[in-house]
Amino acid sequence: MEHPTFRRAPNGTILLKASPAAQALFTRQPPSAQAPYRAKKPEEVDSEAWAHVVSEGGDTANAALVLSRWKVQFGRYQGRTFHWLLENDVGYSVNLVASHQKERERTQSEAPLMANKDAFTRYSSAYPDFVEAVRFHRAFEEARANSLQPGQEGRALVGFGDFKFETLESLYESTDNKKIRFVKYLRRTSPAPGTQMENAVQYVRSRDRQRMKAAAGASTSSTASTSSSSAASASAASQRATSASQPLGPALVGFVSGRRSLSAVQMQAQVKKLVAPKPASTASHFSPFRPALSSPRSSVEPTDEELVKAVVDLET
Repeated sequence: MEHPTFRRAPNGTILLKASPAAQALFTRQPPSAQAPYRAKKPEEVDSEAWAHVVSEGGDTANAALVLSRWKVQFGRYQGRTFHWLLENDVGYSVNLVASHQKERERTQSEAPLMANKDAFTRYSSAYPDFVEAVRFHRAFEEARANSLQPGQEGRALVGFGDFKFETLESLYESTDNKKIRFVKYLRRTSPAPGTQMENAVQYVRSRDRQRMKAAAGASTSSTASTSSSSAASASAASQRATSASQPLGPALVGFVSGRRSLSAVQMQAQVKKLVAPKPASTASHFSPFRPALSSPRSSVEPTDEELVKAVVDLET
């Protein structure tokens, strides 16, 4: 068969972890123990693949089948067919194709090694699930690089579940009910160490702490402002009450005394006489030189301020 059988998780997603067969192969022959190898030209690799298909009784006219029997010319799985590699280590394959795509954006090299990676990219890109895994890998790595900048942790991708393409920041701040429920789930879960879920949980809890600190600071500031305003109002009211209840100050007495040669008793008597209410019949004889009070008092003693004003008006 030219098509690989992907190993999948219970939810249907492709498993990226290497299969037991791949792990065993890597254990028996680690990369450091491999002898130097010269990558074969694409014509040689294709000829060997064609012969492989013939030996299996396959149809050499099936281009996909022939390509599946091409052999890897590099890395830990050197000598294994493309078909075997996709079935046994999707994670390695995804990383390989993603890095090769970026490399192809910088160079047009036709070296045998690049040609071999081109062929593997063509073969693996025929499977939508694999293509999606490569797209996510590239987006995840780009976001991770951005998140390493100071204060940009939220730009990393969630990396798992239904919201794996979502950034941590947009997930946390979302008003969508499904995403809100997912964030609540992250708050109460205990993830396995070193997983993407652990990163997401740490971010959510960090943002929660920031919000609590901001709310506490705003509350303290509001309380202080209210207390300051209340204290200022109370102080102003106290000053007004004190001013109204205090007798005529020495400065005002001096002012009046300096303007008049009368004794204090004589001055007060004259002012009381001036401001005393007059009978209605004498209103026509109102003197323009006498001060008039807008609110005559019949039974209340004039205040000190009224006395001073009356004396000053009298002088003028």
